[in-house]
Amino acid sequence: MIISLLLALSRQISLNHRWILVAMVIGILGSWLLAYYAYAIAEALEGVGQELLNATLYSAVILSAILLSLHVIPLSMSASKRAFSERRPNFFQPALYSMLVITVSCSVAREGSEIWIYVSGFLYDPGALQSAMIGGAIGAGIGMSLGAIAYYLFVFMPKKIFLPFFLVTVTLVVGGLSMQVAKQFMQIGWLESAAPMWDSSFLVSEQSWLGELLYALLGYDASPSMTQGAFYLAAIMPTISGVLWHVLHRRENNND
Repeated sequence: MIISLLLALSRQISLNHRWILVAMVIGILGSWLLAYYAYAIAEALEGVGQELLNATLYSAVILSAILLSLHVIPLSMSASKRAFSERRPNFFQPALYSMLVITVSCSVAREGSEIWIYVSGFLYDPGALQSAMIGGAIGAGIGMSLGAIAYYLFVFMPKKIFLPFFLVTVTLVVGGLSMQVAKQFMQIGWLESAAPMWDSSFLVSEQSWLGELLYALLGYDASPSMTQGAFYLAAIMPTISGVLWHVLHRRENNND
């Protein structure tokens, strides 16, 4: 969904879609390299290389998404393409493209490497490999169809609805990823694992289809710790602060 959302954002603010080709090439190539060197990465840095790499990729996506949101906030306040274009200096456009490419390429590299590793497990069993490839093709087809539907739903949203929706969705995704960063650090002992703040597994289990969907979309965790909560707040505060600052600034200008 994040790719559909970013493509729709490009359409809504009149950016060229060619950035997605660059991002996908980098992401797919990166995913293959991560899968090919998976064993070496896992053994690196005294056995914590994989967790640190995951935390780095998540952090790159988080930082890019936050900066992207801060760029979008002024537009969401004006909801006017002309007003945004007038406000946007020339150097903003390369920065926007860079953030879009980093967000998608890091996400594809991280998730794609797991697919490469999964498929490689069937290389010496042709029968199982064929079944896995068929299953993967069906899953990819369903995912791409849902992504296309989501893209057109986002594109045909009025801008004054889409941009706030974009900010809310990206903020939730960033918060979820930040909890995954904290979890990586807790797994390698860099942060202490505290008692969970709550346990919502009786409502939505992480192993259920809804739990897995929420995890894929928003990084859902049924029993987050205090440390994960702190990471979550730190990740969502820049966007919330940016929105509040623009609201207060606009009120001051209206009162003058």
